[in-house]
Amino acid sequence: MNIILTKSRDTIMLSRHLSQLDSIHNRADQSKPDSQSDRLLKYINECAIVLNPDGIILNFNEQSKCQFHPESGTAISKHLKSEHMAWLKACMLGEEQRVEDLQFFTGWNVMDCKGECIPVSGEDAFILILKDSGRIPEELIYANVFKKAIHGLLIVKEDGVIVRSNLFADKLLDLKKDEEVNFFQQMDQFETKENLPGFAQQLAPHNESSMLSQIVTIGERSYEFTKVNHVTDGYHLIVIRDISHVIEYMDRADQQDTLKVVGQLAAGIAHEIRNPMTSLKGFVQLLEADLRDSQKMYFEVIHSELNRLEKTMTEFLMLAKPKNSLLQKINMTKVLEETVHIMQPQALLHGIELCFTASDHENWTFGDANRLKQVFINLIKNAIEATTGRGRIEISIHQKTKELIASVRDNGCGIPKEKLDKLNEPFYTTKENGTGLGLPVSMKIIEEHRGSVEVITRENEGTQFNISLPLIS
Repeated sequence: MNIILTKSRDTIMLSRHLSQLDSIHNRADQSKPDSQSDRLLKYINECAIVLNPDGIILNFNEQSKCQFHPESGTAISKHLKSEHMAWLKACMLGEEQRVEDLQFFTGWNVMDCKGECIPVSGEDAFILILKDSGRIPEELIYANVFKKAIHGLLIVKEDGVIVRSNLFADKLLDLKKDEEVNFFQQMDQFETKENLPGFAQQLAPHNESSMLSQIVTIGERSYEFTKVNHVTDGYHLIVIRDISHVIEYMDRADQQDTLKVVGQLAAGIAHEIRNPMTSLKGFVQLLEADLRDSQKMYFEVIHSELNRLEKTMTEFLMLAKPKNSLLQKINMTKVLEETVHIMQPQALLHGIELCFTASDHENWTFGDANRLKQVFINLIKNAIEATTGRGRIEISIHQKTKELIASVRDNGCGIPKEKLDKLNEPFYTTKENGTGLGLPVSMKIIEEHRGSVEVITRENEGTQFNISLPLIS
């Protein structure tokens, strides 16, 4: 039958011809009787597969197609173990009829099920009925645990070649499928916590300890890599845990320990230093009137150094044992305006422009105005010292949800990344005559005001300190 499609009327005629062809095929299918096994498949609710005496798959129902994925014309031995094939042969010979526990292999998965083999009356065929045993296969459990574990997992050979990895490890180490990667060589690009001379040397294959660990910095986070030797012959397990929060907690604990030691030290020596220092300042001032002009330079040096020593002791004591702040409702806009007014002469002396902006004239919080002034004086002073030439320092305040954000931003030299984490450490300073106490004191004051400090910096571009304080109406 030749069909030519030319116009829309021909489309209608084509539809009629196809309907006629479908009707002819349907009548032909109805004239062909179903086999006994085909009819049985329609009424079996469990997964059922039709086999010939040689174990070749002839047919199967929809349930088995969805669950076990058999293929017509293939041998059932492809899916069963040899001991299960022996049981199946015994059933076909009528020597065995009982239900048997089976493991049915479907590609990479193994399905635990119960099997029963029934001969088909009037045909040289058998129906293998497969029922869910209700037991999850161990292989499937292990595969899913490995794949979905919340930590990174790697299986490596003795020489370090990665043979298997889960999603966590793939993303962290940027591993690609079908690429041979040596784990030890891959890890040597990262920095270890203790800055040891190579990851491979720490967790290398020749090390016979049953379990070894190393902390590695990847990006801005810290990870613990634990190597469990010989989980099976010739293979090792690597477990990767994100311990950034633990490292942060330990660092904070170390800082608190340092502050505690500083407090104990300050309490013991403060009066012993301040009392003789006060006497020295008094006697030096008495001698000033009798000094000759040639000696006044020495007096100025002594006076300056005594003042610097007194300032250091004040900061030292404030860090170790801060005074009780008198918290009251204060307008931070006014506090910042007064601070800028105080620091304006020093900024002009260095050729630096101070600019202050406020999104709202009234920004209220609970705090100690004098101590908060001290914080911003320290920040502006540091910004002046970090800015060379005719620089610009911007001080601003704005509201964000339930917080006040007060910022001090300069266009100075910035803070190197390796020094950024040490800003809160007492006595750490990059200045020639610095005490290393200004920022720790400032951060402690902000902490007492239930606030937080954010530092944004880029080398040779500048630094911005964002101080967050609770907003009150």
